[in-house]
Amino acid sequence: MRRTRSTAALVAAAVVAGGMALASPAYADPTPAGTFRQLVGVGSDTTQDVLNALAGDTVNGTSYAGTAVKSAAGAGLASYDAIGSATVQTRSAGPSFTRPNGSGPGRTALSMSLTGDKFPTATGVAIPGQVDFARSSGGPSVSGSALTYIPFARDAVGVAVRGSGLDSLTVAQLHDVYAAGSTHEVNGQTVHPVLPQSGSGTRKFFLGAIGLSESTVDTGLPTVQENQANDALTQDGTLVPFSVGSWIAQSNGIAPNKSDTAFAAGAHLAAVRLPGDTGTTNPVTTVNGKLTPVAGYYENATFGRDVYNVVPSRAIDPTSIFFDKDLYDVFVSSGTHEAALASETAEKVIADFGFLNESYNGSVNLAKHAKVGGLEISGLDTSTPAKPAVAATLGDASVKLSWTAPSPAPAQPVTDYRVTLKDADGGVVATKDLPASTTSYSFADLATGSYSATVTADNVNGTGAEATWSGAVKYASTTRATTATTAYGKAPKVAVTVTVTHGVVPGGKVTVKEGSTTLGTGTLASTGKVTVSLSNHLKVATHSLTVSYGGSSKLNSSSEKLSLKITKATPSVATSAPASVAHTSRAKVTVKVTATGTTPGGTVRVYEGSRVIATGTLSAGKVTVTLPKLSKGRHTLHAFYAGSTTVNSRNGADFTLKST
Repeated sequence: MRRTRSTAALVAAAVVAGGMALASPAYADPTPAGTFRQLVGVGSDTTQDVLNALAGDTVNGTSYAGTAVKSAAGAGLASYDAIGSATVQTRSAGPSFTRPNGSGPGRTALSMSLTGDKFPTATGVAIPGQVDFARSSGGPSVSGSALTYIPFARDAVGVAVRGSGLDSLTVAQLHDVYAAGSTHEVNGQTVHPVLPQSGSGTRKFFLGAIGLSESTVDTGLPTVQENQANDALTQDGTLVPFSVGSWIAQSNGIAPNKSDTAFAAGAHLAAVRLPGDTGTTNPVTTVNGKLTPVAGYYENATFGRDVYNVVPSRAIDPTSIFFDKDLYDVFVSSGTHEAALASETAEKVIADFGFLNESYNGSVNLAKHAKVGGLEISGLDTSTPAKPAVAATLGDASVKLSWTAPSPAPAQPVTDYRVTLKDADGGVVATKDLPASTTSYSFADLATGSYSATVTADNVNGTGAEATWSGAVKYASTTRATTATTAYGKAPKVAVTVTVTHGVVPGGKVTVKEGSTTLGTGTLASTGKVTVSLSNHLKVATHSLTVSYGGSSKLNSSSEKLSLKITKATPSVATSAPASVAHTSRAKVTVKVTATGTTPGGTVRVYEGSRVIATGTLSAGKVTVTLPKLSKGRHTLHAFYAGSTTVNSRNGADFTLKST
């Protein structure tokens, strides 16, 4: 939409109609003095008056108490002006600190409220928790995601001028007038360009719109407080960027009038040739004696702008431990939830102050005009944490994620950990935000299947790098095993029972190991039981065994440790000898030693009483021993097996040998 009607004429009409207030400037913090409310905002001069009204305060003599915006729980706004007393105190027991003047200082104050740094510089005052939102007429100056810029309304930046020679302007003329090295002329007329104060959102936006920046603008230009024409337009030929919404609100007597002297001297908004147009467009028109916005100018991409309320991103995230429901209720529209600032009553107040209401007001969707940015603190380390080290323990239809803090620790400390579980298709199953002191979290009552999870460490700068886990969630199994002390040579048996829940029939393989050595395996029957036989030649010792069930498609693995004691085998000693022998001869005695599952080896001794009369070494479990010559008479003898590392010692039965 393009309008070419002279602004000067419109202003004159407004004066005649009584629509232009000529009251003295007035400034207001939450009233009455000493009032403290829950949701504290500072920053932009452009939106301070409308936010004061929405807070329920008195603005330019009109009380807005009846239309005060509050959260569902009754939390109200406290909007502090950009200019006024040198300091503000925003909490009943809080410190007094330098009043933030402008969008940039407001965002800095919000940032330092989050970090606990001193505002406005290291020689200032620490302000942790003293600011909840910042009024901003511009977008982010720092990349990042710590702050969310929620569109509040639509404004435009016009050029307020004094003198008829500046009734219409082009972008190119504005660029040349404000650029470094400019001769400050328009159509051969000397002009006097003025800029808003440093840190002003209007200043930053205007320079960008005309193709300049702080490094290319004429740094010698005078500066004044934004949106105050009295100080800026002091002579014919002066021009200054101005919020059109603020111009309308002051002209119509809605906002405190800081431009009345300039209005009386003929100050007006210039018509501007918008990029792509052949004619000029006036930012305002007159309806029933009042100035109103020209929608085509407001919606123009060069001079139209969204104005924002800036909040900590984590404070409006319902899944965050820092979630502030009151802040969310007032500022955020999402799904069926409508921001209190987007209500019909609030939008009427917003319109009265010269702004356009948009369908996306209150949206935090980045595709619908919302923006995100980093903390605005000079010299701040803006890095987010590295990824933590994560491990997982699978349970009964559950997974427990454990992690250790990122290393090295980030410059801005970890404030919380965010854990997200996704299903096999990548859909989010659950998200949990946890305090920095917490290092584990369990997801329970899950359906069996494949899952993935991420764990991030967060700080005030935003979300850190993701640590990931993936695996299968199954039902729990419990393995129980028993065994008995077993003699060497006999096969030890391990009785294994695997029990489960959820009606699943256990199946699969059971393994018995000693250390890394597999001693035996078995396959479960449908009853969940199996007996595993081990080698009959395990060494004589106490063995530490691990009995493991490998799991199945629906069951987790499980294991149990137990001890198996292997003892020496018990032998039998049999002796074969002649009944008699001549005393001049030497008898031969055969000794056979047997034991279950093994062939004993070692030494055999033949005794007469307690005296050893002969020895021999077993071969294949037996030995023939030649006795010495025996004196005439009956001799009672017995064989003794001395044992080995695997077989116990044993005496054989007495036998009698007659020497003749």
